[in-house]
Amino acid sequence: MKSIDIAYAFLSGYGASLGLTNLKLNKLVYYAQVESLRRTGALLFNDAIEAWRYGPVEPMVYHAFKQFGRGIVPECPQTSRLDSSVCEIVQYVSDTYGRLSAFDLVNLSHREGGAWSLVYRSDADVPITREVIERSEDIKGFPGFARTLERGIQEAYESIPNALKLLEDS
Repeated sequence: MKSIDIAYAFLSGYGASLGLTNLKLNKLVYYAQVESLRRTGALLFNDAIEAWRYGPVEPMVYHAFKQFGRGIVPECPQTSRLDSSVCEIVQYVSDTYGRLSAFDLVNLSHREGGAWSLVYRSDADVPITREVIERSEDIKGFPGFARTLERGIQEAYESIPNALKLLEDS
């Protein structure tokens, strides 16, 4: 399987609801790879993952969608049939990581001990190998919403629950 197959699975199944940019899509494909390793010990795809400035990138996915720039990548039909275990991983990553903004995902991928932080160099696109992922903090699973836009919205809602209602009514 290729990373682009996983990207198409995100786009065809969740593109409309997640507002997928190339940046966000690359992070979700990366976290699908991590989740596959965490659950099964097997790679989801064999394509390269590289440590770029804004986190892990699958060059094949990046180049396929770079024409959309920072904009939303349109939904597209799934071109290959995926087995149920792959679909479950894509759904889990969509449900868990998909609600985060692209830059929350960048920050998450840059966390200390994460695979990106273990190999990143500003002067080269360094591969993020299976071995690097397996010894990184990423393999431990989703770390939660601390320091994300999602958490900030939750805290605002909890501290002033009627604020959103007042804004709706105005």
